Amino acid sequence: MSTLDKVSEKHQSQPATVALAWLLANPLITAPIVSATSERQLQTIFDAPKLELDSEDLEILNQASK
Repeated sequence: MSTLDKVSEKHQSQPATVALAWLLANPLITAPIVSATSERQLQTIFDAPKLELDSEDLEILNQASK
């Protein structure tokens, strides 16, 4: 299971939501560019700012991205 899947499972969320929440938590990224072609994808995007990743989540996602 990938790191993203593990964090998604922990938060009972979609991997795309976690990925976007991770980007939003990064102060170096000012405006992630996203798009949606379905209502489900749009909901995933809307859920990301509400998802609170803790420091452990951010650390393992950062390590996995290297």
